[in-house]
Amino acid sequence: MFFIFLIFASLVAFVHFKVQQGRATGPVEKRSNSSKGSIAIGIFFISFGINSYMNLQSSVSAFITLIFVIFGTINVFFGLKHYRMLKPHLSKEKAALQNN
Repeated sequence: MFFIFLIFASLVAFVHFKVQQGRATGPVEKRSNSSKGSIAIGIFFISFGINSYMNLQSSVSAFITLIFVIFGTINVFFGLKHYRMLKPHLSKEKAALQNN
């Protein structure tokens, strides 16, 4: 039941960050929201893979789970890396936009 909640919550977060990406005014803010969306979709892939294995428990679902977990981990890793890189620039961009 936990993974089902996590699946829906990560999809809602993904849609939220994609909408925020479209509404963003600065380029750094857009990329920041894109990286947050990448983290959310990575969590979706990981939780979906684990949930499918827990429900089916077959060798085919184990292989699919492995693919989903690897792909989700890559998304989360690079999304976090990109977000950490953009975080200092994001505060500077927000301050510059408020001054204008």
